[in-house]
Amino acid sequence: MKRLAAWLFASPPSPTSTWRVVGWWEVRRIPFNIVIGTYGLLCLVIFFWAILTSGQLAPGEDAVEPIGLIFAPLGINVLYTLGWLVEVPARLIEPRLSPRFGPFLLMTGLALGLFLISLPAAFWGTSRILQMIRVL
Repeated sequence: MKRLAAWLFASPPSPTSTWRVVGWWEVRRIPFNIVIGTYGLLCLVIFFWAILTSGQLAPGEDAVEPIGLIFAPLGINVLYTLGWLVEVPARLIEPRLSPRFGPFLLMTGLALGLFLISLPAAFWGTSRILQMIRVL
């Protein structure tokens, strides 16, 4: 796991051209999606467990909007693309920009993505655990 993180957040080789920036990001897209997807699946399982066992869902009511599940991976990849869409112009405006700028953007985006994915599972998981504690 440490090797993956070290590689994922490694600075791109210098000099940094537009194509090297885009290449740096695109080489990391699949590992990024695997991390986000695996964590998202875990959070989805927690969410479904919590909401389906809580008694809060009315019969015939969906726990989650199916279209949201379909578009979430597309949305996260659009946001991922914003990484190099921000970095390329930033490097053109300021050529001496730190080589750590791209890894910083990626780390920030990954952290924000993981946080947002966690919200429904954290809310419903905590709610369900509190509900179970009160019952015992």
